[in-house]
Amino acid sequence: MPGAPGPAALAGATLLAILLAAPPAVMAQARGNGDDDRERTFVEALRRDDPAAAERYMALRDAREQALDELRRAEVQFGAAGRELQPVFLPRLKEARRKYAGSSLALLDFLDARDHQALASYQEAIGRITAILEERKGTRAQLEKLLRGE
Repeated sequence: MPGAPGPAALAGATLLAILLAAPPAVMAQARGNGDDDRERTFVEALRRDDPAAAERYMALRDAREQALDELRRAEVQFGAAGRELQPVFLPRLKEARRKYAGSSLALLDFLDARDHQALASYQEAIGRITAILEERKGTRAQLEKLLRGE
């Protein structure tokens, strides 16, 4: 029959439907206890210092994890599709990669901003300590003069 799909087209459409309906085979890699403990400690310290920043960090982290899960699902589907159907899955894979990159960059921007704030605070503290050391140096010189009887 002209215009009727052939067996290869039916098989491809069936495979496509199965792949789209299938649950993702690969999920986020399990993190070690050390990673979880370090992150929990970081979040607790962030909460004590700036509760709003802690909430922002957790939202960014969760968005990145979700994007990573989506990327892994897209990679699995793309890999399982076979050469003929991979072009169908390529736009989804590219979008998942872009979303993952964007969410990762947002998290890095947050961490960079926090680190720049910390650096500024440390530099200010170093300036104060340096001034105290200079003051003590002057006091020491005066006391040594007194000790020598000058």
